[in-house]
Amino acid sequence: MQNDNHSLHTDDFIIDVSGNTDIPIHFRNDIYLSESEPIPHQNGSYNTDSWKIGKKYSRKLNLTEDQIKILDKMSFSGNVFNEIEYCKIQILKQFLRAVDYLYQHCIPVNKSYLTVIDELSEIIVCLRYNYRKESLNYSYTYDSVQTEIFNHILKLCENNVREIYGIKRKINTDFNYNEPDILHQYNKKIVSKLEIFLKENQHQILDADYKTNIILNENNTSRWKTKFDLIKEDYSNPLAFEREIFRLVEVNVKNPSADAIFFEASKFAADYDRTCALRLYIHYLEKDLNSSRFDQRPLNKTIQKSLFSTREQLADFEKILNDFIADRNLENAIENANLLYQPKRKKITIDPEAIKDIQAQDSETADILGQILNTEDEDETFIETVQITKEEEELTITISPQVSENQTSKYLDSLNLSDIQKEILDLFEKNSFNILQCDFGDFIKTKGLFMGSAIDSINECCFETLDDVLIEEEDEYFIISTNYYQKLLNND
Repeated sequence: MQNDNHSLHTDDFIIDVSGNTDIPIHFRNDIYLSESEPIPHQNGSYNTDSWKIGKKYSRKLNLTEDQIKILDKMSFSGNVFNEIEYCKIQILKQFLRAVDYLYQHCIPVNKSYLTVIDELSEIIVCLRYNYRKESLNYSYTYDSVQTEIFNHILKLCENNVREIYGIKRKINTDFNYNEPDILHQYNKKIVSKLEIFLKENQHQILDADYKTNIILNENNTSRWKTKFDLIKEDYSNPLAFEREIFRLVEVNVKNPSADAIFFEASKFAADYDRTCALRLYIHYLEKDLNSSRFDQRPLNKTIQKSLFSTREQLADFEKILNDFIADRNLENAIENANLLYQPKRKKITIDPEAIKDIQAQDSETADILGQILNTEDEDETFIETVQITKEEEELTITISPQVSENQTSKYLDSLNLSDIQKEILDLFEKNSFNILQCDFGDFIKTKGLFMGSAIDSINECCFETLDDVLIEEEDEYFIISTNYYQKLLNND
């Protein structure tokens, strides 16, 4: 039996589309209007319920009365992701599509219920509370359970949007009612159906816009890697590659790991275009110089050997880098890098008086010089280059340290942190103070340390200053409180 009598009709319920459906979009352009502004009534007074989700988004999402009623009962568990206005809009639109799908395609077994959510609400109230259906407790609890079901669906939709936006960290979606019978019915009638729907309808979630990408990249410092992999897969020529890299860096302008994008791009480009690789490395260095810590990461030996076939080329590039560190003239450094592989010529300035003297002293020499002077346009000569032999495998780009302003430790001297401990704290800063434990484990292995002892040693160093633990575990992450981190800095 179809739910023909249900008030939420299909065509009116879906409010978001990808542009491929015949359902009109009525979203307004004022998507960034302030949510906190109360909605005035016609008589000049203000609607005290305007903070509710349905009221807030009634105009932005062109909601029906039924949709407003559902959303007004719900609430977001606020976090950095869903507090971004654009993300919140996409979550709500996916939620409304999901609920509409349940209403239209998940038919209750008991025909007395209009929707599967009504049916599940009744099942939960009976199994958990056993209230009489005519009692006040039943009515109140029924509404509460139904709202919890909607809130759980909202969380599933948020994780769905997070996945599309390349956010690895997901929110907890444990259901409040964990009795086996309830969970079985809930998973069978709702969760299993939604898993299929949300996967197949991810294309209806709009791509993040420019402003949203900047915020997401600031809060998720490794998010750029997914887009970088796509750029590498689509490589066609060095100019197009550089253009895409700069676009990626542009939306990572607030990401402290933005220098890593240029560094990895330089490594990749070395296999295709040497000049492009040099330019990208200089851009990496420029970002690195302007970061809180000057890492000065060198290209590995294999890449260096593919970039420099002579000692002179290596020495010239070192000079370009050192000059850039000294004068910070990026344009000049890029220009010099573009000329690095061109044949080098040196002008010979001939002093006529000196020639006369030589002519007077040695007529034979004077004859030779005379022949040189008579040779057309031979005022230049090539510089001999020396090929790097196979035995000379130890190539290292040595950059003279000239950045005195970055040499002062940013951490309190009283903490007595070792260099590796400072490096670990810098790693947390670059990753917005939360790191996957597996990623942190990989980093620690490269340093020849044990993960637990490394964390314990830092916590011990900082405990007296903070009177608390600095690095904590949360799910599969290690996290640091930004307030605690600020207390460790010299300039705090």
